[in-house]
Amino acid sequence: MKYNHVQLDIKTYINSLYKDGLKKSDILSKKELENTILNIGIFKVKGYIKAFRNKLSEYTIDDLLELYRIDRQLSLNMLSLTSQIEIKLKSFLIETVYSLTDNPFFYLLKDNYKEDYNLPIDSLYDWEVKEYSIKQKNEIYPHYRDYYLKHYDFKSNTTEYLNSKLLIYLDEERDINYPPFHYFIESASLGTLINIISKLNIGNNDILKLIARKFHFYQENVFLTSLLRLKELRNRCAHNGRIFNRNFRGLRAFGLHKIFRTTIYEHKLIDVYFTLHFLLDNTDKFNNIEKLISSFETDNLSECSDNMKSFVISIMKTR
Repeated sequence: MKYNHVQLDIKTYINSLYKDGLKKSDILSKKELENTILNIGIFKVKGYIKAFRNKLSEYTIDDLLELYRIDRQLSLNMLSLTSQIEIKLKSFLIETVYSLTDNPFFYLLKDNYKEDYNLPIDSLYDWEVKEYSIKQKNEIYPHYRDYYLKHYDFKSNTTEYLNSKLLIYLDEERDINYPPFHYFIESASLGTLINIISKLNIGNNDILKLIARKFHFYQENVFLTSLLRLKELRNRCAHNGRIFNRNFRGLRAFGLHKIFRTTIYEHKLIDVYFTLHFLLDNTDKFNNIEKLISSFETDNLSECSDNMKSFVISIMKTR
């Protein structure tokens, strides 16, 4: 089916909302409202309008904008939690692998993977040797990557650590100064981090399994799913996607978490919020569903109106 594009300006769109039943603002002037919608974008606003479904007449355009602000704050809060988990994940990974090998370039050895593996191209870009202008100013405190690229070379490290060993595919078209593993991981994206954890196997030690135990998961496939869910949330937050009413990747629940799902839907944000705190080893305060919801409200909805707080929570309890 062909897509039919309909040109829509902000004034026309706002008037269409009023025609559909949405009440006018009690706060913003006509011009202020138009500028606000302009800063958000019509396409994005449409996503929030759909949350009200067939009950537009019960809400004002101020409610719509409050919902948008709530969702933006949710994204910032969730992004903070995902960053804490990423830092913890990197630390656990580095400590684990170096307890199994003293070769900082082990990740370039083919034998240390469960299957054929190629390092993601986007994670190698930072380690490509580039020509710098003599006019370029030096930082007072050089970034660890810049320091490494300036003082070390891959050829010397190959001789010392990788000589006569079978390697994974290395990009020879670009001058990449592959760094020690801890340097590589520190600069790696969350997606690369999860991917390499799932594939590493050092001396018959499944790294995914070992890291899962450190996070109190005893089924590594469930742990991997939790990491993929983490990445999904991170991407939506980082790219300003709507999250308050989105469905997220499903995850098998155990114990109290399983009981909580009689009240909250497993694919909605409160369930994700619980798993984030589980990954941070911070769920002791959630000994019943009321405390979980109360904590979510305190952390994320404390500054919104009671009406919108109830609206958002009700969405997260439903399919």
